[in-house]
Amino acid sequence: MITAFHIMDNTRTGVGALLSLFRRNRIRVEHRYCDAVAVTSIVYELHRGKVTWASVDRFAGDQRAALLCREGISLPSDRGYRRFVSDELRIRLCENAALYLLNNCTYPVRVALIDDSGDHAGLCRYLAESTDRVTVVTGKTRLYLDEADRLLQEKGAVISVTKGISALKNADLIIAPARLEGDLHCADNAVILSAAEPTVAQNAPVIHDYSFDLPRKFSELKPDYLDDMYFASALYTLAGAHELGSSVFRRCTDGRTIHTRKSLTEQLKKRLQAVQKS
Repeated sequence: MITAFHIMDNTRTGVGALLSLFRRNRIRVEHRYCDAVAVTSIVYELHRGKVTWASVDRFAGDQRAALLCREGISLPSDRGYRRFVSDELRIRLCENAALYLLNNCTYPVRVALIDDSGDHAGLCRYLAESTDRVTVVTGKTRLYLDEADRLLQEKGAVISVTKGISALKNADLIIAPARLEGDLHCADNAVILSAAEPTVAQNAPVIHDYSFDLPRKFSELKPDYLDDMYFASALYTLAGAHELGSSVFRRCTDGRTIHTRKSLTEQLKKRLQAVQKS
């Protein structure tokens, strides 16, 4: 089950405030269903005073610990309320974007995967199917060396494993699922894909925000006060809508430039052509 919450602020000032004195706050609850997914929408209509959280409690139940709502809403943590946040779907979209680019480039692509946590070793198998130039920069070298040995035995794929970021200097495509917090010292025309906005500016723009068209059956479930991708993330993480994990972005951005699949592919091709000429 997914529970969403929204405060519809109808408080007024001046003459309007007098009218609000005669209106009481109320809660509207709506239930929507699709397949095995159930969505409960709680809308608190605020006309005066403050939100009475005791009234919300009985509708939110144990879902209050992962409540879907807009950023900026102040939730009472002392009552167990937490805003739902997850990077799981964004990470999958980052990985899918990388595989899409590799499958749509005819030039050999030098790929670097940055993974200090060791959580993305499974991605190497798919990268190795599209290119024979894969380097992993990680602190979990033992884990990745085992994976590299397995792929060598099973597929004849060669995966390079290192701790040093100097390996990123010549990379064409850099995949960094986790948030980048240090300077990669990469080429200024490299394509960098991440699942979070970097905390440190890089030589090249970092694509970190992805979007796709939500399937109709899910868009009809979505409360209109929620963002499509935020809702999709909840469907994927909380409701088991794993089909969304195979989605490829329709649009993506580094925060300044919006790319389509075609334009991002062309950007990588320009990098590869430049390398070929040098």
